Amino acid sequence: MRVARPVGLGACWLSLLVLIAPVRAEVTIRINNVDAAEVGLNDPTPVSPVGGNPGRTLGEQRLNVLRSAAELWGGLLEGDVDIVIQATFQPLPCSPTTAVLGAAGPIRVLANFPATAIDADTWYPAALANQLAGFDLHPGRAAAELLKPPFQDDIVVYFNGDVDGNNACLPGDWYYGFDNAPAAGDIALFNVAMHEFAHGLGLTSLIDETSGQTPLDLPDRYSVFSLNTTTDKHFHEMNAEELLDAQVSHDHIVWDGPATTRAAREILDWQSELIVEAPASLAGTYPVTRADFGPAPGVEEEYVGVELVNDRIGDTTDGCEPLEQELRGRIAFINRGNCPFALKVAHAEAAGASAAVIRNTEPGGALIMDAPHSQSRIPAVSISQHYSDTLLSALPRTDVRAALRLNPERLVGADPNGFVRLYAPDPVEPGSSIAHIDPSASPDLLMEPFLSADLDAANDVDLTPFLLQDLGWRLAEEPDESD
Repeated sequence: MRVARPVGLGACWLSLLVLIAPVRAEVTIRINNVDAAEVGLNDPTPVSPVGGNPGRTLGEQRLNVLRSAAELWGGLLEGDVDIVIQATFQPLPCSPTTAVLGAAGPIRVLANFPATAIDADTWYPAALANQLAGFDLHPGRAAAELLKPPFQDDIVVYFNGDVDGNNACLPGDWYYGFDNAPAAGDIALFNVAMHEFAHGLGLTSLIDETSGQTPLDLPDRYSVFSLNTTTDKHFHEMNAEELLDAQVSHDHIVWDGPATTRAAREILDWQSELIVEAPASLAGTYPVTRADFGPAPGVEEEYVGVELVNDRIGDTTDGCEPLEQELRGRIAFINRGNCPFALKVAHAEAAGASAAVIRNTEPGGALIMDAPHSQSRIPAVSISQHYSDTLLSALPRTDVRAALRLNPERLVGADPNGFVRLYAPDPVEPGSSIAHIDPSASPDLLMEPFLSADLDAANDVDLTPFLLQDLGWRLAEEPDESD
């Protein structure tokens, strides 16, 4: 996982074990501390208890967080076979502005093991394979060292040990409380641990991003639900060349697992839309992204005028100064840049606007607009340069009428069929591409590639259990279909 938009999650280290082919309790997940004495999870630096974490040393607090996250995942999933997670704090890539916070994956993947209702010739992560088989397929004592044969443990997870007390690695430190209340700039380890453990449980792609190859030319279970909507092929149905193309097909790669698709209807926000009624030459529905502040638009189509703002100073269309125009009941059209989003919206609101549309003046998608302390009382959305160029060319000479509304038939972060989009940027991002939900989703989700400040994994794991359920995990509170 990455921080600071970019915090990056998820590379996989694993060995392969091929077995020849072929309950009902919360699963026990154990943390195997493989750090050396006096470092990482054994760091003896004295600290005070924080946020419900009673640890008295840095190492104790770190281990307490990981055990708490393991207990939470164990309570969400069913299984009869214990899961062992090798955990370590190690230096990971870091700078004053970006960092890889963690990386995780299965230590072993297995195919054609003795179990009913599994896909043949398909890799399953060890933790899931064991539950489906009903016994430990590779038993043995917990390893004493990190990633050493015979690889009896199930998952490996790395956390960035350079974050704490290091000005060259992000502006803040790890936060070890259980209450999700880090100081500004600090990073809640609990949220990152929950994300990384999910990778180890199976939310991991085994495709080599540079070659498109898979281990021994067998697909992984994750690929079964990764769909390219352009070709209507799942990843496990593709050859290497097709996989290389698919992994950079932004907006066209989705997760079509049934459990996740059903849950998305209850969890994801409705899509905001700008519907232009006039002039006829511009009429149509324009995709926009709702700001993370202010109220949502309504669901009804109320058409009003759209007006380009004019603050008469510098870039007169950036809305950075109080507007010298009356916008009562109209939609304010504002160019990005030169001041915070919340200030632009505040000036539009003061001028009487009913809503604000902020245009990205640079190539790329709609802007992600965040202002946690904003008191805005009007809806605000952003629109990409691509979709807004024709609108801008019509303003202010043409009378443009439009409605800003929520569409209950479309979900933010899903395609028109309701399938949740996966992260498929171009160029590919090793360790992040495909194995995460696209960050366009709203609300922010645990399995996005970038850490979001509003995550609270102790109380909301959003779509993540349903992604695991699609893979084959049984949720602890999910009844049998025969019940």
